[in-house]
Amino acid sequence: MNIRYYDEHTEEFEAITLALKKDMEKIWGSILEKNGDTLDDETVYAHLFEELQYNFSPESFSELDPELTLNEENIAAFVAKSRHYKTAITVKSVPGKPYKWLKARIEPLSKAEGNNLIWIDSAAIEHIGAGMQFDDQYYLTVTTSSGKTYRVNDFLLPGRLLEHAQESLFRALNSTTGGYF
Repeated sequence: MNIRYYDEHTEEFEAITLALKKDMEKIWGSILEKNGDTLDDETVYAHLFEELQYNFSPESFSELDPELTLNEENIAAFVAKSRHYKTAITVKSVPGKPYKWLKARIEPLSKAEGNNLIWIDSAAIEHIGAGMQFDDQYYLTVTTSSGKTYRVNDFLLPGRLLEHAQESLFRALNSTTGGYF
């Protein structure tokens, strides 16, 4: 799969994005107007994108515009580009120190905040895997030496993006500066 397909097909990407924004306006237009928000604000668009992303299918895009004929690979590439190829993995490190901590969720389907947020010492990671929330919607997991498994990314992933996401996790764990991957 060519995850960067839309880097070379920018006009097609923009047409899909425009059709999706029109659909978002239908769904959330009154709320956007009430809050003074706009889909031109990248943060607002990204939040609503994540609300819809798990529903993406070839049929859902053809309903937006009959000329949009996306297959599962194109949808995965669209999701990846829309997220700027990020998987929402966060690693913290201390410069000059060998320690790295990976942001994780104890309960995989709850938000990473309060009592559900944990920072895992990367040296304790023994296994990397994935869990599934919906049909073709996955998240990354790590299992530590204690035998506990945690979710380590914030975005749900189409199955076709799992390999890319795991590569992002490996890059994150190998990072000497930490960051958002």
